[in-house]
Amino acid sequence: KMFTVFDESSIFIVACWHWLVLLACNMVQSGELLVAKYSLALLHCFMSVLGKNRGCAYDIGCVFAKTLANSSLRPYALTLNFQMIVSAFYEYAHNWCCQLD
Repeated sequence: KMFTVFDESSIFIVACWHWLVLLACNMVQSGELLVAKYSLALLHCFMSVLGKNRGCAYDIGCVFAKTLANSSLRPYALTLNFQMIVSAFYEYAHNWCCQLD
C-alpha cells in the first residue's frame, strides 16, 4: 500500500544491438520530463561502462544529443568523446541530415 504514491508509467531499457537488455529502470511519473530524466540517468551508467570513443544509437539520437549537450553530463561526454547517433533502422523514416552536424 505504501507504493501507491508512485505512478509507474513504464520501463526504460538500454539494449545492445543483439537486443540483450544491458540496463533497465522503472519510470515513475514525477512531473518532470520523463524521457530526458531516465535517458540521462541510464546514459550516465552506460558511458561509465563503455569508456572512451564510443557511441549510442537512439531513434531520436539527434534530438537527444542536444539534451545531452545541455545537461550536466556534457563535460563527461566530451571527455569520453561520446557520440549520439540515429540507428540505420530509423534512417528511412528520419531526417538523417541532422546527423551531419
